[in-house]
Amino acid sequence: MASRKFRLARRITFMLIFILVIYGGVIGFNRFMGAKILEAMASMPKPVASVSVATAQNQTWPDQVRAVGSLKADQGSVLTAQASGIITALHFKSGQTVKKGQILVQLNDNVERAQLAADQARLVNAKQEMQRQRQLYTRKATSQTTLQAAEATYRTAQAVVETDRAKLDNLQVRAPFDGHLGIRLVSLGQYVTPGTGLVDLQQWNPLRVEFSVPQRDLAKITVGNPLSLTVDGINNRTFSGRITAIGSAISTDTRTVTIQAEVQNADDALRPGMFGNVVARLAKQRQLVAIPSLAITYNTYGEYVYVVKDSGDGKIVEQRIVRSGGTRNGLVEITHGIKPGDVVVTAGQVNLYPKARVKVVPLPSGLDASPTPASGD
Repeated sequence: MASRKFRLARRITFMLIFILVIYGGVIGFNRFMGAKILEAMASMPKPVASVSVATAQNQTWPDQVRAVGSLKADQGSVLTAQASGIITALHFKSGQTVKKGQILVQLNDNVERAQLAADQARLVNAKQEMQRQRQLYTRKATSQTTLQAAEATYRTAQAVVETDRAKLDNLQVRAPFDGHLGIRLVSLGQYVTPGTGLVDLQQWNPLRVEFSVPQRDLAKITVGNPLSLTVDGINNRTFSGRITAIGSAISTDTRTVTIQAEVQNADDALRPGMFGNVVARLAKQRQLVAIPSLAITYNTYGEYVYVVKDSGDGKIVEQRIVRSGGTRNGLVEITHGIKPGDVVVTAGQVNLYPKARVKVVPLPSGLDASPTPASGD
């Protein structure tokens, strides 16, 4: 019985040893093959990526401040009635261009005209009575008191006539300045009261641009600085203007100051209420290093570029973290990480990694990554 158990235990032991030997052999073989594959891959030449490049250059840029501005009419208001009455005539159409003093709306003035005629007749009588009393006074035929009373009556009649004319003027609504009318808000025969809106009138040329800048930029801006304005929807068009006023206080909520500028709009391409991108150009100029904006690559850690370096067997790239500043004419200012003369990759970054081998090829047709002098626009 004991010998049978011994033989069974020995058999199991041999089987376990056999299994371990087979398993160890498989593992060893796999490791051997993996090492051979890695050795073969290490001996293979690394792939060469095709890239386009540009050289970082020193640039002189006029200093500038960028902001989003809102366009407002230099003169603009909703015209309203100054008196109560029924509209008897409308002398304009919606969207019409009008001149200063042009009559736009006429209210019923029958009663006021009749009153004016009656008061004008009283004025004539008062004038005649005053002249008669003056003649009598020169002949000593009347007293000075009577003459003074006649003169006072005449002046009172004059004032009444002027009041009547003012009432008639209030029944007419005239354009207070040259401008463009909006949509008519009233109809013929409508009864209106003082303050009732009749039509919107806006002056389009020139227009005001209002924008805000941070308090750190306030010292850079002075009245008279030129600026340019571009507006979405009006392509390939830049409007010129000049700063005309600077706000008197910094907003405690936003820590910004409001700037006002005037923009010429001779062809009426702009409208009040539009917004656009404002670039205020300053007299001061800055020396900086610039590269094409195509060279900048972004990831979760920030901005970086690939810089081309010479190595023993060709060209390789170095990944370099950078900090960028303003942009202009397809260029970006680099405040840290790049120096003049560095060759940066502008196309083909997707295939790159640190120390990747590269060859330089021309930039694809239609793209221009060569730094050019900035115009300051």
